[in-house]
Amino acid sequence: MLKLDTKPGIILSGIASIGFTIGYLAVADDYFYYRSDGMLEMGKHISCLEILSSVTLIVGVFKRNFKLFVPWMISTGLFIYLMTYQSIILLTLTNEFIFVPTMLAPFTVYLSCALIGVKKAFDRMREDQPESKISVIGKKNILSPF
Repeated sequence: MLKLDTKPGIILSGIASIGFTIGYLAVADDYFYYRSDGMLEMGKHISCLEILSSVTLIVGVFKRNFKLFVPWMISTGLFIYLMTYQSIILLTLTNEFIFVPTMLAPFTVYLSCALIGVKKAFDRMREDQPESKISVIGKKNILSPF
Protein backbone atom coordinates (compact mmCIF):
# COMPACT_ATOMS: atom_id res chain seq x y z
CA MET A 1 0.00 0.00 0.00
CA LEU A 2 1.23 3.46 -0.86
CA LYS A 3 1.87 5.67 2.14
CA LEU A 4 0.88 9.27 1.58
CA ASP A 5 3.80 10.70 3.59
CA THR A 6 6.48 9.23 1.29
CA LYS A 7 7.93 10.88 -1.81
CA PRO A 8 5.79 8.85 -4.29
CA GLY A 9 2.74 9.33 -2.08
CA ILE A 10 3.16 13.10 -2.01
CA ILE A 11 3.65 13.20 -5.78
CA LEU A 12 0.51 11.07 -6.20
CA SER A 13 -1.36 13.44 -3.87
CA GLY A 14 -0.32 16.41 -5.99
CA ILE A 15 -1.34 14.72 -9.24
CA ALA A 16 -4.61 13.48 -7.75
CA SER A 17 -5.32 16.95 -6.42
CA ILE A 18 -4.89 18.40 -9.90
CA GLY A 19 -7.16 15.68 -11.33
CA PHE A 20 -9.83 16.21 -8.67
CA THR A 21 -9.78 19.94 -9.24
CA ILE A 22 -10.12 19.63 -13.00
CA GLY A 23 -12.96 17.15 -12.50
CA TYR A 24 -14.66 19.56 -10.10
CA LEU A 25 -14.31 22.44 -12.55
CA ALA A 26 -15.69 20.34 -15.39
CA VAL A 27 -18.80 19.34 -13.48
CA ALA A 28 -19.41 22.35 -11.23
CA ASP A 29 -20.92 24.57 -13.92
CA ASP A 30 -23.67 22.02 -14.52
CA TYR A 31 -24.64 21.81 -10.85
CA PHE A 32 -24.16 25.39 -9.66
CA TYR A 33 -25.14 27.49 -12.69
CA TYR A 34 -28.31 28.72 -10.97
CA ARG A 35 -26.50 30.11 -7.91
CA SER A 36 -26.14 33.87 -7.87
CA ASP A 37 -24.29 34.33 -4.56
CA GLY A 38 -20.81 34.06 -6.06
CA MET A 39 -20.04 30.61 -4.68
CA LEU A 40 -19.34 29.25 -8.15
CA GLU A 41 -16.86 32.06 -8.81
CA MET A 42 -15.16 31.51 -5.46
CA GLY A 43 -14.98 27.80 -6.26
CA LYS A 44 -13.24 28.58 -9.54
CA HIS A 45 -10.67 30.76 -7.79
CA ILE A 46 -9.97 28.20 -5.07
CA SER A 47 -9.68 25.52 -7.75
CA CYS A 48 -7.09 27.56 -9.65
CA LEU A 49 -5.15 28.05 -6.42
CA GLU A 50 -5.32 24.30 -5.80
CA ILE A 51 -3.85 23.51 -9.23
CA LEU A 52 -1.01 26.02 -8.84
CA SER A 53 -0.19 24.91 -5.31
CA SER A 54 -0.24 21.24 -6.40
CA VAL A 55 2.46 22.06 -8.94
CA THR A 56 4.37 23.80 -6.14
CA LEU A 57 4.00 20.67 -3.98
CA ILE A 58 5.43 18.44 -6.70
CA VAL A 59 8.34 20.84 -7.25
CA GLY A 60 8.94 20.89 -3.48
CA VAL A 61 9.18 17.10 -3.41
CA PHE A 62 11.75 17.02 -6.20
CA LYS A 63 13.80 19.87 -4.71
CA ARG A 64 13.40 18.45 -1.19
CA ASN A 65 12.21 21.84 0.06
CA PHE A 66 9.56 21.40 2.72
CA LYS A 67 8.66 25.11 2.61
CA LEU A 68 7.02 24.56 -0.78
CA PHE A 69 4.51 22.21 0.88
CA VAL A 70 2.84 25.08 2.78
CA PRO A 71 0.87 26.64 -0.13
CA TRP A 72 -0.60 23.25 -0.98
CA MET A 73 -1.61 22.59 2.62
CA ILE A 74 -3.37 25.97 2.82
CA SER A 75 -5.16 25.70 -0.53
CA THR A 76 -6.14 22.09 0.16
CA GLY A 77 -7.72 23.19 3.42
CA LEU A 78 -9.70 25.79 1.47
CA PHE A 79 -10.62 23.23 -1.19
CA ILE A 80 -11.82 20.75 1.46
CA TYR A 81 -13.94 23.52 2.97
CA LEU A 82 -15.35 24.31 -0.47
CA MET A 83 -16.22 20.67 -1.12
CA THR A 84 -17.86 20.30 2.30
CA TYR A 85 -19.86 23.51 1.82
CA GLN A 86 -20.98 22.43 -1.65
CA SER A 87 -22.03 19.04 -0.27
CA ILE A 88 -24.16 20.66 2.41
CA ILE A 89 -25.76 23.03 -0.12
CA LEU A 90 -26.54 20.20 -2.54
CA LEU A 91 -28.00 17.97 0.15
CA THR A 92 -30.19 20.66 1.72
CA LEU A 93 -31.28 22.91 -1.13
CA THR A 94 -31.45 20.73 -4.23
CA ASN A 95 -32.58 17.29 -5.31
CA GLU A 96 -29.28 16.44 -6.99
CA PHE A 97 -27.86 13.88 -4.59
CA ILE A 98 -25.71 11.94 -7.07
CA PHE A 99 -22.97 14.58 -7.14
CA VAL A 100 -22.18 14.25 -3.42
CA PRO A 101 -21.48 10.48 -3.07
CA THR A 102 -19.81 10.15 -6.47
CA MET A 103 -17.54 13.18 -6.42
CA LEU A 104 -17.58 15.53 -3.46
CA ALA A 105 -17.39 13.01 -0.61
CA PRO A 106 -14.57 10.83 -2.06
CA PHE A 107 -12.53 13.88 -3.05
CA THR A 108 -12.91 15.38 0.39
CA VAL A 109 -11.93 12.17 2.16
CA TYR A 110 -8.89 11.54 -0.05
CA LEU A 111 -7.66 15.13 0.18
CA SER A 112 -8.06 15.05 3.96
CA CYS A 113 -5.92 11.91 4.17
CA ALA A 114 -3.39 13.42 1.75
CA LEU A 115 -3.25 16.60 3.83
CA ILE A 116 -2.44 14.57 6.94
CA GLY A 117 0.26 12.64 5.04
CA VAL A 118 1.87 15.79 3.64
CA LYS A 119 1.80 17.38 7.10
CA LYS A 120 3.65 14.35 8.51
CA ALA A 121 6.26 14.59 5.75
CA PHE A 122 6.54 18.35 6.32
CA ASP A 123 7.20 17.83 10.04
CA ARG A 124 9.71 15.06 9.35
CA MET A 125 11.63 17.14 6.78
CA ARG A 126 11.62 20.15 9.09
CA GLU A 127 13.05 18.09 11.95
CA ASP A 128 15.74 16.62 9.69
CA GLN A 129 16.94 20.08 8.70
CA PRO A 130 20.41 20.81 10.15
CA GLU A 131 20.71 23.30 12.97
CA SER A 132 21.87 26.81 12.26
CA LYS A 133 25.66 27.16 12.40
CA ILE A 134 25.62 30.75 13.64
CA SER A 135 25.64 31.18 17.38
CA VAL A 136 23.23 33.72 18.83
CA ILE A 137 25.49 34.23 21.85
CA GLY A 138 28.35 35.37 19.60
CA LYS A 139 26.08 37.96 17.98
CA LYS A 140 25.06 39.35 21.35
CA ASN A 141 28.55 40.74 21.96
CA ILE A 142 28.65 42.33 18.53
CA LEU A 143 25.29 44.00 18.78
CA SER A 144 25.57 45.30 22.33
CA PRO A 145 28.79 46.56 23.96
CA PHE A 146 27.38 45.93 27.44
